[in-house]
Amino acid sequence: MLYKLLVFVFILFSFSCQIKAQESTDTTANNYDKILTQREKDAAAKKTDSLGSLITKIDFKVKTDNLTDFEDGFIHWVELENPEKDLKKLTDKDEVVITANKVTVIIDYPLTNECKFELTSTNGFTREQLVNDISNKYHEIYKEEEATAVVKTVPAGQRTTTYNRNQTNGKYGIWGHDLADLALDHILVYKASNGDIILSLDIDS
Repeated sequence: MLYKLLVFVFILFSFSCQIKAQESTDTTANNYDKILTQREKDAAAKKTDSLGSLITKIDFKVKTDNLTDFEDGFIHWVELENPEKDLKKLTDKDEVVITANKVTVIIDYPLTNECKFELTSTNGFTREQLVNDISNKYHEIYKEEEATAVVKTVPAGQRTTTYNRNQTNGKYGIWGHDLADLALDHILVYKASNGDIILSLDIDS
């Protein structure tokens, strides 16, 4: 009788722990969703005027036959994980949109710690060059993040409480989105007071 009672107590205790663990996980997921919502709002409202004087805005138009979702026949962004397909249909991809030979690019989404890097070109920059260079840098950032993080990315198929990418704690502190989620919408080109050309990216997810 005592043995059965002990077994019953053990089962009850285990079940109680499972419920508490689930509640804790759910709470964590809910908190993370709230954090992501706020971060998305902050990213959408970011100010870039401090970068200098706005010179131009570089847009992207990818030809599509899907007139149901895109009435004008164009998708107005380029996928960053695998841009090759979009580049084949990108309008004016060979147009030189920046004549400067050197630019500084700022990547801050979805990064806790922004990344600044330089691009150089003897003949200025075309849309296709910019897309390829930015895509390559994003691949490098995500790879470096995973290599330097203690908290690793939970694979998409194993995410049980939230669809979004968990925040990792590597060099950049990437949160909320896998590289496959990201697309380059447009680029704002600024000229700093010292003459440097700075690119601010508008990334969709």
